Parts: sequence; structure tokens; C-alpha cells
Amino acid sequence: MKDAFEKVKLFISLHAIVLIASFLVIILTDKHELHLWFNQFHHPVLDQVFKYATRMAEGMMIAFMVFIVLIYKIRYAVAGLIGIVVSGMITQFLKRIVFSDYYRPSKVFEGIANLHFVDGVSLHKAFSFPSGHSTGAFALFLFLAFSANNRKVEILCYALALITAFSRVYLSQHFFEDITVGSIVGITVCFASLALFKNQKWGEKGLLANFETNRNRS
Repeated sequence: MKDAFEKVKLFISLHAIVLIASFLVIILTDKHELHLWFNQFHHPVLDQVFKYATRMAEGMMIAFMVFIVLIYKIRYAVAGLIGIVVSGMITQFLKRIVFSDYYRPSKVFEGIANLHFVDGVSLHKAFSFPSGHSTGAFALFLFLAFSANNRKVEILCYALALITAFSRVYLSQHFFEDITVGSIVGITVCFASLALFKNQKWGEKGLLANFETNRNRS
């Protein structure tokens, strides 16, 4: 566990600071008023940035990144995939079973406030809490930071996770509390999976190394 933490200590430490600030904001504000406050800050450039940034936590991107790691280290790819999938399943259970009556901003503010929406973004109405994209983003980028084992990459991964999660608020797909809890689920479950697999002996090499070994034998 300690060895695994050392590989993503900066990522987790940065998010711990952000979480403290986030919980203070959540406790001291009304979630509806907070969303309206966020929603007033928009710009055509930001519309496009967040419209595409939100896709970094979707299936094709996750599959591509897991495959890249698979090329270099099979065990890490398997651990990351398990962490991402299990965290996603937990979030779906929470949002569809436990908190199924939590609606999204576009539904909550319907007929009450004129929210800024981004053209081309299909808005969802139900299953708001917690955010699945935020869960996926933090699980994915924690996994990539762990695999890279480089401080600069770790900072970049954290920034991308944060941007992807916040895109859900900017696009009015989620409230701030949704992305906060989603990020916790993603980090916690994916880190547990990575820590569990880190010191195992199988899958040390990747597909590339196995391919080169087989080619040399032939």
C-alpha cells in the first residue's frame, strides 16, 4: 500500500487539498445557488473546451489509454481497468438505486432559471448524484499517473482529471457535489485496485515485449 501511494502521492495530496476546499464550499452554500453562480461564467472558447474535455472520461478514451498501458505493462493495465470498471459500477449503483431521485440541473431549473447551455451537448435529466464522468476521470488519470511514475505527468494527469470533472458542472450535467463525490469514488476504488496488484509478479512486461520475444524466437 505504501509503495503504491508513493507513486501517486502528489496526485492524491493535491486532491485532498481540493476536497477540503470543496466540502467547505458545499457545506456553506446551497447547491442550487452555487450552480447558478458557476453558470454565469461562460465564454464561447470555454464552451468548446469543456464540450470536448468531458469526453476524456468516456468509453473510447478509457479503452485507448488502457490499451496503451497494456503495451508496456500488462499487470498495471489489468489493475487500472478493474479499478475503472468497479468504480463505475459503484457510481451507477449509487445514482440509479440509492440516489435515483436526484435530478440534474437542466431538470431542477426547468422553468425557473435560464441556464447557459452549450450547443451540441445532449442534456440528461435524471441520475445526477454522483457523477459517473467524474468517477471515470479520476480513476483513469490516477491510473495513468501511477503507470507513468513521473511527477510532471502526475501533475498533468491531475489537471486533466480536474478539468474533465468540472466540465460536468460547466455543461450543467451535474451539480458541484456530484462531481466531488464522484471523484472520491474514482480515486478510492482505482487506488485500491492498483495497490492490490502492484507487487504481484505476473504481467511485468507488456504486449510489446512479448511480441518482440516471440519474434526473436522465430
